[in-house]
Amino acid sequence: MAVQERQDNTNTPLILSDESDVENGTIMQNQGRITPLVYGTVLAQVAATRDWVPFNDVTGVDGTGVPRGIYLGDEIAAADLVDEDYEDVPILVGNARVNEELVVWDDDILGPNTVVAPATVEARTARRALEESVNIRLEATTDATAHEN
Repeated sequence: MAVQERQDNTNTPLILSDESDVENGTIMQNQGRITPLVYGTVLAQVAATRDWVPFNDVTGVDGTGVPRGIYLGDEIAAADLVDEDYEDVPILVGNARVNEELVVWDDDILGPNTVVAPATVEARTARRALEESVNIRLEATTDATAHEN
């Protein structure tokens, strides 16, 4: 009797494309932070300093109101971000297709359909901002283990 084996597809990658742009950057200190920063979190960038913050407020007029990248490092404890900047961390900054199910919207405050720059001619969804600004495309994926014979 033949034995059917099941492949473990639980290690689905966040980045689905081959040649994406990743740079090391600095996550800015946040004295009010109460949750950890986790792998896959959507980030915004302060235009003047090029430092990064979690994308969770569309009212920022210094660049932080628009998503620009995705955090790719290990989890950073909230206490660490309360104390100081977190330097030299990997950030996906462009040219990638990513698994939408693994993208993290900081504290579930915003999402891909949130309108950014709402009171300007630049108004668009967070999904469109990532696509147009840095060519990061959120793609729906299917768990292969959900389809069995």
